[in-house]
Amino acid sequence: MNSGKNAQFSGKLHVIGIGLDGLPGLSDVARERLRQAEIVAGSRSQLDSIPEIQAETLIMGKDLEAWLQQIQTELQHRDVVVLASGDPLFFGIGRLLTERFSREILVFYPHVSSVQIAFHRLQIPWQSATVVSVHGREADELEMALKQGKTPIGVLTDGIRTPSSIARTIQTLHPPLNYRLWVCSHLDSEAEQVEAVTVEAAIDRSFPMPNVTVLEGISEPPKFATMPLLGIPDEAFATFDDRPGLITKQEIRVLTLAMLQLPSRGIVWDIGAGTGSISVEIGRLVPDSQVFAVEQKAAGVALVRRNCDRFGVKNITVISGVAPQVLVDLPDPDRIVLGGGGTKLAEILAVCVERLKLGGVLVANFATLEASATANQILRDAGWQVQMMQVNISRSAGIASATRFVPLNPVTVLQAVKPG
Repeated sequence: MNSGKNAQFSGKLHVIGIGLDGLPGLSDVARERLRQAEIVAGSRSQLDSIPEIQAETLIMGKDLEAWLQQIQTELQHRDVVVLASGDPLFFGIGRLLTERFSREILVFYPHVSSVQIAFHRLQIPWQSATVVSVHGREADELEMALKQGKTPIGVLTDGIRTPSSIARTIQTLHPPLNYRLWVCSHLDSEAEQVEAVTVEAAIDRSFPMPNVTVLEGISEPPKFATMPLLGIPDEAFATFDDRPGLITKQEIRVLTLAMLQLPSRGIVWDIGAGTGSISVEIGRLVPDSQVFAVEQKAAGVALVRRNCDRFGVKNITVISGVAPQVLVDLPDPDRIVLGGGGTKLAEILAVCVERLKLGGVLVANFATLEASATANQILRDAGWQVQMMQVNISRSAGIASATRFVPLNPVTVLQAVKPG
């Protein structure tokens, strides 16, 4: 591509964002700039929206480079006006123009973006919204936002990555939040249509184009009639508002429970309980057990209690405080679950080595090599039998009509058995 960054131009490049209403929706400054224009460049539909403007036109065709070269040639001796949809610098032609031309000749006149209109139609504050575009690009950013449980999410779609395609992605990713889809079509026109639809209902639907899709997280109580005995879905748990993806994932939970070799009754410590997902699973699986969920963060303590109430589990005692100090007054455990351990890992393990009953099992989940290596060394030095597994799990995710795998963060699962 021939860049105009270093070229000398006589004219300015005025980039004007327009809406479906054409000239009436523009600011006075932008409208006057268009009226004075000698040459206007844009798509055929954009140029058709301002029939009252009598100027030469440069119609954007399939050959984008040729169109840009025409603009560059015209700038040698006069100003050029380029039409853009909505806000030119919000997933628009503005980015491409800033890469090609220097700031000295660029002047922008933004219009309200389609995403901004969509959120206002829905009356959803969007200062904290995540906005991604799947228009002509991969859905990686959307998948990341879904995995992190972001809400609300504004999505700029196209003819391939449609609301139904987005719904399939949500269904296959199993994000930590349940979502409602708002499909906002033909915004700011007589054909405008705004519709709320469930993920399930959207999968086999077609929707008017163009549209903006807003994903709104919704809180739904778990359906206990269909809840499995083992392996509760991630989205059934209450999670941190700011980090809804911060939960021991279903697959890791199931593996942890299997490696614990739970007895039919006994004492269990869950140190670093987080949301309490593992404690709840143990409490439901072994109703005659007594589970102590230890969590230092106030938000985590509240979540553990909330999830205990949510699932009606009565055999869990929530312990608020910092390990290992708060472990002193607890009864000796038959099983221990350890979630990381942080900077006090060695101190916590020292208490576990001393207090776990003979023949007891400890299972720990680590995100870093250093923590797993430290735990492995301490427990082996204590004479325990240690086994470690590096767990790399990928979940399938839909891409338009195809499928690919999206990896979860790898986890080291350590199982240690105290001799006895």
